[in-house]
Amino acid sequence: MSGSALNELQHHLERRGLRVTQPRLRLLEFFLHTEGHFTPEEISERLREAGQPLPIATLYQNLRTFSEHGLIGEVIGRSGEVRYDTNLMPHSHLRCAQCGTLLDIILSLPDLRPQGPGHDWHITGARVELQGVCPDCQAQAAS
Repeated sequence: MSGSALNELQHHLERRGLRVTQPRLRLLEFFLHTEGHFTPEEISERLREAGQPLPIATLYQNLRTFSEHGLIGEVIGRSGEVRYDTNLMPHSHLRCAQCGTLLDIILSLPDLRPQGPGHDWHITGARVELQGVCPDCQAQAAS
C-alpha cells in the first residue's frame, strides 16, 4: 500500500475517533477494495489467502467496532448469519428467495415518515430488502 493510501486510511479511522492499529488498517483496506456481503469466516479466509491473516477474535472485535462506527454495514444472510456489507452508499437489497443471492440496488423511496405512533421520531435511516427470483433461478426453473 502506498504512503498516501495508508495516510488516508489512518485519517479515516481517526475521524471516527478510532485508534489506528495494523489489524484495523488491514481490515479497512480489505473493505475499501472489495465489494460484497461477507461473513467473518469469509473475510478471515480472504485475508489469509492474501497473506494478511488476523486472529479470529481480533477480526470479530474490529468488525463489531467498524459496524458501530458506521464504517461497514450489517445485513442478515439467507441462513440468518451476519454478513458485512462493504457498500456504505445509501442502498437497498434485492434477495433471491431460491438461491439467496444478495444484490445492492438503488431505489427511489417515497416519504417514509411514520403516520400515527412514531410520527414524532427523527428518522435517521431505513433498510429496505426486496425479495424475488434471480434470472439464474428463473432459467433453471424454466428448463
